[in-house]
Amino acid sequence: MTDRLDPKRKARPRVALALQGGGAHGAYGWGVIERLLDEDIELVGVSGASAGAVNGAALVSGYVADGHAGARAALERLWRAVADASPLAPLDVGALGGPFYESLLRRSLDIAKLSSRYVAPFLPGVRDMSALRRAVEASVDLDLLARQTDVPFHVAATHIASGSARLFTGEHVTLDALMASACLPELFAAVEIDGEQYWDGGFTANPALEPLLTDAIGATDMIVVQITPFTVEDVGGSVGDVMRRVSDISFNACLRRDLRALSEIQDIARSERSRDVRMRAIARVNLHLLSPPPELAGRSGTSKVDTRWSVLQDLRQLGHAQAETWLADHRDALGHASSFDGLPEEAIRD
Repeated sequence: MTDRLDPKRKARPRVALALQGGGAHGAYGWGVIERLLDEDIELVGVSGASAGAVNGAALVSGYVADGHAGARAALERLWRAVADASPLAPLDVGALGGPFYESLLRRSLDIAKLSSRYVAPFLPGVRDMSALRRAVEASVDLDLLARQTDVPFHVAATHIASGSARLFTGEHVTLDALMASACLPELFAAVEIDGEQYWDGGFTANPALEPLLTDAIGATDMIVVQITPFTVEDVGGSVGDVMRRVSDISFNACLRRDLRALSEIQDIARSERSRDVRMRAIARVNLHLLSPPPELAGRSGTSKVDTRWSVLQDLRQLGHAQAETWLADHRDALGHASSFDGLPEEAIRD
């Protein structure tokens, strides 16, 4: 992997990526990652949940095989395979459909999503995640991913019995582990690994931050690629709108908690000289949150299940644009300072 071994590039920021999940909105994350890979950075660790875990699998396997170019190629293979396997592929007529067609399709998807928890148990091809399994298996070098040690990769899933997060890493990052991380219980049957059952990692670690803060990784920067925004301008009043907001709050709760805790620990670690190796490593990492734009938050509640290639390409371009905007503001901070300045708290106080 020539990118990482070039002695002339030792001064590059050593970046760890924490990739949030979000269904088909993972294609937005794809665009963000692609734009970040255009920068002169060294990838030293990746953590992901749900769609973020799937993105991470393609990113890490491609990066280890052929640096930045390999990572970009692997991500494109992944999302092309997702679109090819999509049951909506025959409905991808692009601009030919017009606004009336798109409105009708979105309403149909809304109805399908609302009834999914009742219908999915009777659809074996949906319950076993076969489409996503085929897409990941066909596009990601899973053998390389499991045996590589250059870029530590951590996949979060939720252990159903205890309600705790489990992080799969190293040889334990299997196809089943990736499916467990993306297993939404209202759509898919629980994924069993070593006799234990798992659901989507977004419930408990979306994504996990702690494993990217170790002295062994030695990251200068951690960028959290957020897909689901903390705040929205308009919740909406339909059943679908309410369900989407409930889901968003649930899947952001652990990230909100972890960012608050990490920033507080960093304040302590930087104000006091600690002999603890872990505290010194935490103090050294510059923290960045790359939040999504309002355009992503404003999409319909069913857009997270719309895997048509034209839609994924739109999301990809949105990710490119948002990463470009973020870099324009914060590129100089990479390797030097944190750009994260706290959560967008808007609590109502007496």
